[in-house]
Amino acid sequence: MKITNKFNIPQAIVNFAHRNEYNPGASDTTVSRLIDSPRIGVLSKRHNDEIEIDIQELIPALVGTALHSIFEKGAEKEKTVISEERIFYKINGWRVSGQIDTQDIEPDGVIVTDYKSTSAWAVMNEKIEWEYQLNLYAYLVEKVKGLKVKEAQIVALVRDWNRRDVGKENYPESMVVTIPAKLWTMEEREAYLIDRLNKHAEADASLVLGGAIADCTPAEQWRSEETFAVYKNKNMNRAFRVFALKEEADNFASQEKDVSVVTRKAEPKRCLNWCRVAQFCDQKKREEE
Repeated sequence: MKITNKFNIPQAIVNFAHRNEYNPGASDTTVSRLIDSPRIGVLSKRHNDEIEIDIQELIPALVGTALHSIFEKGAEKEKTVISEERIFYKINGWRVSGQIDTQDIEPDGVIVTDYKSTSAWAVMNEKIEWEYQLNLYAYLVEKVKGLKVKEAQIVALVRDWNRRDVGKENYPESMVVTIPAKLWTMEEREAYLIDRLNKHAEADASLVLGGAIADCTPAEQWRSEETFAVYKNKNMNRAFRVFALKEEADNFASQEKDVSVVTRKAEPKRCLNWCRVAQFCDQKKREEE
């Protein structure tokens, strides 16, 4: 992978980004990789020498690293808090690992926390990947350490938070938001883990044999739903109301003056703006035809 610096970002930031390179330890795969798309993983390996990424795209990860440091230093001293522990577990021939930001060890169980530097959109749309990640972390804690996980949560720093948007539907009220995750049973966690291992194994086989790779799912594409936005004609820059059904949008618009209904088509947001291997992806090309 080639890292560029097209916008002349200061060298100190560039140096820190290189020092902050991800280290999965002696594992075959990690929780972060398992919950992500097998297609993206394989295409990243296949085209590693051709992929180009600018240093500015790594800055959100650097902010996340700084966030971890802040919370680690600010952890309550009266509690037993374990920070940045990587846990390893071997299953079905794979050595899986996960690095957990913090584990608060309390008398009646462990609170697993992962810190995110993210967007308001991600917080408002409740990314299912966070639930997957936290439940696999809980699996590792209970399976390897024999401790009960009583809670799991995301602490999100909303980097594009705007006070003026507070009050809109589902918009976060604060720049820092705590999002609890639903905890699954151990059986559900293990079934999910094995399913993800199998999917990634199939994708890795295609890398060696040159076969077809399974398509990304709509969730892995971050595909939005089709919606219908009502705009005031004098301000077409921001929707007045947004509806899931066209009938609802039309009914609402019929009771207002000087408004228009605009269809917002479903879009694979990751494919369009956030996927490093989009240029090599035949699924993206097929869906654009």
